[in-house]
Amino acid sequence: MIRMRPPIVWINGPFSVGKTQAAHALHERLPGSFVFEPGEMGQALRKLTPRFSGDPQEHPMWIPLMLDALQYASREADGPLIVPVSISDTARHRRLMSGLKDRGLSVHHFTLTAPLGVVLERLRRDGQTQVHVGMVEDRLRELRGEQFRTHIDTSQLSTQQVAELIAAQVGLTLAPPPQGALHWLRGALARRRDG
Repeated sequence: MIRMRPPIVWINGPFSVGKTQAAHALHERLPGSFVFEPGEMGQALRKLTPRFSGDPQEHPMWIPLMLDALQYASREADGPLIVPVSISDTARHRRLMSGLKDRGLSVHHFTLTAPLGVVLERLRRDGQTQVHVGMVEDRLRELRGEQFRTHIDTSQLSTQQVAELIAAQVGLTLAPPPQGALHWLRGALARRRDG
C-alpha cells in the first residue's frame, strides 16, 4: 500500500504577524502534525559555516537544505508539516516552491498580513523597539504580490480563527481548541518566539 504524503502548510508573513502562533495552534489541533522550524536550520548554518554571519536565507546551502529536510520530514511525518517562515524574496520563494513541487510535495501557501500600524504595535509589544519602519513597510509591500497568495489579514482575527481559516482552505479537520491555563501559557510563549 502506498502511503500518501501529508501536505505542507507554509505560513509566510512579516515578523510579529502571528506565523508561529498560527503554526502552533494548527499543530495543537492536528494530530500527527509537525512544526518544521526553518530558523533552526539558519542557526545551524551560522554555527557550521566559517565566516558566515548574515541572513541564513542568503546562504547558498539554505534552499538545498530546506528542500532535503522538508522532503525527509514529509516521509517521516504522520500528519501535515507546518512551516512558519518569512520569505519575501520572490526568486527564493519561487525556487523553494518549485523545488518542493518537483519532489512531489503538496504545498499550501498562506501569507499572514496586517496593516503597518498593527505590525509595529505587535513588534513593540514583543519588545522589539528598534525596528526600522521602512523595512517593515517594504516587507509588507513585497508580500502583497500575487506569488504570495493566499493572504489572510490577522488584524481582526484570533490565533484560533487564523488556524481554522487555514485548515478549512487546505481541507483539514481540526480537533476542538484546547482550553485552560496551560493553553494560555503556551500561547504567551509562542507570541514571544514569533518575530
